[in-house]
Amino acid sequence: MNLPAMKIAIPTNDGLTLSPDFGLAKGFLILTLELGKITREEMRWNKLSEVLCSPEGFLNHLHDCRAVLVSAIGPTYKGLLERQETEIVRTKESIITNAYLTYRETILRKESNTCCCP
Repeated sequence: MNLPAMKIAIPTNDGLTLSPDFGLAKGFLILTLELGKITREEMRWNKLSEVLCSPEGFLNHLHDCRAVLVSAIGPTYKGLLERQETEIVRTKESIITNAYLTYRETILRKESNTCCCP
């Protein structure tokens, strides 16, 4: 069975730390996960024109992402992400590596608690 890759977006200003405010992030670090391992990292920087035009334009970078790790997010962006069925994962971690590891542990814990028995 060939499982599809999953992409996670992390708002950042420098590629190393989470942006403290989702709507003011300069870009997104996109992690592609396959079988629980990071297989690709990609930076998608926001253009000023996208940020100024509308929240929808700002979120164009996330169309293929299943989840977003955030420190803080306002109601407008929260609603837009929920509408496109993107999971919003809040974290207190400021370092991207730590935020991802915490997210991964949470996912593995959820999966291990899922019963496969009928």
